Amino acid sequence: MKGAEQAGKAVDGAASANGSEATIHPDATIDQVRNLLFGGAQRSLESNLAGLREEMQATIRQLQADFAKEIAALQAHIQELEQETEQKRLASHRDIGAAISDLGATISGLGSGRAGR
Repeated sequence: MKGAEQAGKAVDGAASANGSEATIHPDATIDQVRNLLFGGAQRSLESNLAGLREEMQATIRQLQADFAKEIAALQAHIQELEQETEQKRLASHRDIGAAISDLGATISGLGSGRAGR
């Protein structure tokens, strides 16, 4: 009967080598076999993925920093162009004002030359 009990336990997955009762789950056994067969490869893959993830995050941080520098440079350039444009506009207003004054003086000179005749 002892052999029949052990056979029943083996079918249930509950027999051990020394005859004492230990619960062995088939899923846990499969996981252990998988770990033995593929554990090293899986750890290597996980390590490689972690390295790639860190490298990718470092690259993203660098790109963000470069992008921020480029944005700052563009904003500074736009500010310079805005100041130049404003200075040119003011200079144009002065030139137009001076031209109008010269034109008025010329017209006044022409009018006073006729009045004297």
